[in-house]
Amino acid sequence: MIFRRLKQIGAKVELNVSDRTIAKKIRELSARKIPLIAVVGEKEAINQSLNLRRLGILGQQEIQLAELEAELVNLRNPI
Repeated sequence: MIFRRLKQIGAKVELNVSDRTIAKKIRELSARKIPLIAVVGEKEAINQSLNLRRLGILGQQEIQLAELEAELVNLRNPI
């Protein structure tokens, strides 16, 4: 599962499975200034990918889990 994998590498992650719409969840997280918001649906879970929204940047990008893992590790441990 993507959530568990991100926890394993030390990322601060929250799992939100409430009944609110995705748009409302994203607005709430944006208001809290969360820098990265990952949206994972059934298709993304199967493909080991996620839709990533970055604070201050319009839109989202689809990214593979392995790519995000590498990016997070590099941010935590710069060369």
